[in-house]
Amino acid sequence: MKRLIYIFVASLLSVCIVGCSQTEDSVNQSVTDYSEEYEVSPYGNEEELDTLTDLNISLGTEKISDLKQLSFLIENTADKEYRYSPNYFEIEAEQNGIWYSLRQLDEPAKNEETDCIIKPDERLTLETDVRSFYGELPAGHYRLIKQFSFFENERDWDYDTYNLSCEFTI
Repeated sequence: MKRLIYIFVASLLSVCIVGCSQTEDSVNQSVTDYSEEYEVSPYGNEEELDTLTDLNISLGTEKISDLKQLSFLIENTADKEYRYSPNYFEIEAEQNGIWYSLRQLDEPAKNEETDCIIKPDERLTLETDVRSFYGELPAGHYRLIKQFSFFENERDWDYDTYNLSCEFTI
């Protein structure tokens, strides 16, 4: 009887240890039906995305091989400058024509950082470490959403915010 109890306790402990050793990194990777796990995108039918014609964001490479060093090109063809946070971004996944907001493992906005400026007629490359904030992502269709602000009057904190997106496939 004692032997049976020892076997039961040992198997219970091994199940607990295996369960506790699962990392949070697998949260986004293990989902097969996004509608059961995630909220529908707050950007909905994309009315709030890509409303600027003079500021564009695009994928810097044709093929994505590493989510740790994902590059995006930002191009400002306007005669005004825009501000952005270099580390803040959102990732959404598409499934059956609907976009879902993925959960971040670590919030990029927690990092103490200053706003960056993209000047008129400037083109720059932004390196983004998606894996640190979202973990490993399964094969699928995604979009990065990045926020930019234009200050009419900095003294009065009078500004407009715009959301740009760039789709990519893993």
